[in-house]
Amino acid sequence: MRLKYGMIDTHVHLWEYDEQTINTYCANGNLLLMAVSDDLESSRRTLEIARGCKNVLAGAGIHPWEVGKASEDDLKATLSLVREAHFIGEVGLDKLFVPKTFSKQVKFFEEFVESAVRHSKILSVHAAGAWSDVLEVLRSAGVKLAVIHWFTGPLHLLKVIEDSGYFIGVNPAIMVQNKSRKVVKAAPLSLLLTESDGPYKYRGMKLGPELIPETIRIIAELKSVNPDVVYEAIRSNAENLLTRAEIMPS
Repeated sequence: MRLKYGMIDTHVHLWEYDEQTINTYCANGNLLLMAVSDDLESSRRTLEIARGCKNVLAGAGIHPWEVGKASEDDLKATLSLVREAHFIGEVGLDKLFVPKTFSKQVKFFEEFVESAVRHSKILSVHAAGAWSDVLEVLRSAGVKLAVIHWFTGPLHLLKVIEDSGYFIGVNPAIMVQNKSRKVVKAAPLSLLLTESDGPYKYRGMKLGPELIPETIRIIAELKSVNPDVVYEAIRSNAENLLTRAEIMPS
């Protein structure tokens, strides 16, 4: 499979945008969007958006920040959407921002991981403060397809991620976040995928797909290569991931 898209955003909260902005992104024939969800309602909304946008792949999931207020019924209902979704996300574990709900997070995450294995789905994984925990769950369950969202280290886990056949998401935070720069310097290009995490606000920036070209420029600068080399590597990595998941974007 050869992707026709030059710009690839593997992690964007498209459901949070207004209708006009969604339509603008959907009309961009050079942009492929993997749209993540945060809970049951946003999963339904994301699937609805994807039905009307050829360049949108829909993810269903419950974000670890939302697990605390989600019920078992919410979990079951979201899991029921997995078959229709292109991938599962945003799901995962977070010891950094919401440590109080960690045990419940583990239960929810393991359910999504089991579903991903059963249905051969890609997982878009949040792992703030819980990088090793997440990788242990993924590897123990035999997950083959995963993107570790906004990976900031520790750097020794890059080899574990690579050996597992997973990828890491690099977003516009690289403009101001030293941890992201260190990761990109240490990681092989074959491990990288671009993401925006839009419309999240970080250190005065509103993240979004329009910042991906600048993200690629900085990656190229850090890797001492031409930006065209990075664009081609990202496209190749995305093709690898989607082909393994048997997803054929139109």
